[in-house]
Amino acid sequence: MIVMPYRCLSEFLEELDHADELSRIEEAIDAALELADRVARSAAEGGGSLLFTSIKGHDIPLAANLLAAEGRIRRALGGEPLDAVAARLECLLDNSAPEGWFDRLKTGSQPAAIGGVVPRKVRAAACQQIVRLGGDIDLGELPIPQCSPEESNRTIYSASVFTAEPDSHLPFCGRFDLQQLDRSRLAVCWAAYDEHARLLDEYRARNQKMPLAVVIGGDPAFQLAASAPLPADTDVCALAGLLRQKPIDVVACRGADLAVPAEAEIIIEGLVDPAEPPVTVGPMLAPLGHLTRPRQAPVMQVTAVTHRANPIFAAYMPGNPPHEICTITRAMQRAFLPLLRLPMPELVDFDLPEFAAARHWAAVSIDKTYPGQGRRAAHAAWGLRPMRFAKTMIVVDADVDPRDRDQVLAAIAKNFRPELDVITERFPADPYDPIPPTGELAERIAIDATRK
Repeated sequence: MIVMPYRCLSEFLEELDHADELSRIEEAIDAALELADRVARSAAEGGGSLLFTSIKGHDIPLAANLLAAEGRIRRALGGEPLDAVAARLECLLDNSAPEGWFDRLKTGSQPAAIGGVVPRKVRAAACQQIVRLGGDIDLGELPIPQCSPEESNRTIYSASVFTAEPDSHLPFCGRFDLQQLDRSRLAVCWAAYDEHARLLDEYRARNQKMPLAVVIGGDPAFQLAASAPLPADTDVCALAGLLRQKPIDVVACRGADLAVPAEAEIIIEGLVDPAEPPVTVGPMLAPLGHLTRPRQAPVMQVTAVTHRANPIFAAYMPGNPPHEICTITRAMQRAFLPLLRLPMPELVDFDLPEFAAARHWAAVSIDKTYPGQGRRAAHAAWGLRPMRFAKTMIVVDADVDPRDRDQVLAAIAKNFRPELDVITERFPADPYDPIPPTGELAERIAIDATRK
């Protein structure tokens, strides 16, 4: 059954409650360790969604595991199956203007090709019902969880971070971990290869501070769009409208020239001063359940915290799979497969399995038409955003299901020639790799298991 899109997180929670898919935990829970343990146990038992109404020392409830099952992801998209979402996107590709609707989803483009999903600008928004500035800012009021006793500080794993290009002011959005440093500072844990890091260099060249807006919660379709395997200059708010087939509202930040989803739960506004030295952050819990190595991260000075009158902190909890981050990542890869075929036309399908946190291992099927194409396809797949950190990749023929482990292993057994079919290359080190690199670059390997 197709339902109308949800306006905000509370509507989605109400729907889950009516469907008996939401467990309300009313006993007092400690945000340090106890919370993560309860969420991990729920995920291991099938991924039930949880609403913790009483977090010790905090007035804000916390929701977790909301999208930790494909059925709830489909519900967040109005009941539409993921394959149907992919087919709908593929139809848009077929019927778009010559330049393609994907180009028009990029910030600053005219969105005529994608019709009525352009974000609507509003003057007043639920996410700004309460505004805290200056000395009233205290990040400690947020129920930021601590997921491991070895974590150096509490970390927000569920935020989308907005910024803008310094000259054109075109918005960029990315998902990054943010580690709390004190009541008014966050360490923003992007990597040197991320677009936000490049933009910070541009602000540094202009001797300007970089504006940031951290978005927590909101319409679940926006949360899914923010995890889509697309470039950082994609208009995530328009993409959310495309997923839910109805535009979302956006509002200007209180103190920054940035627009954020009006129905978000919490917005943290701030500035990164390029002249301020970075801080050492970590260890933090990684999506595969291990602890990351300490690394350098820029500091965000928080200038405003705005939120709904009764906000809910929507949290992701990394750890040993299965968990919500893996489920969302895998679902969005399926939904946006037609987009990934644009730069790689021979791509048939691919899988980033849960056992590797949907990140470190990939199986790729291709429509092979000439000798040596398997080797070329491996390099092309590594160039796609979802597979750039797959340190092990298997390339198979189109008639092999990359999600069927036995079929993939059988293709290796039948077609792999160790002396000829191993492809290696060096790439920027993944901060979430459980094996520390020997330098700034790491090694990755692919096996051409296509028929010769």
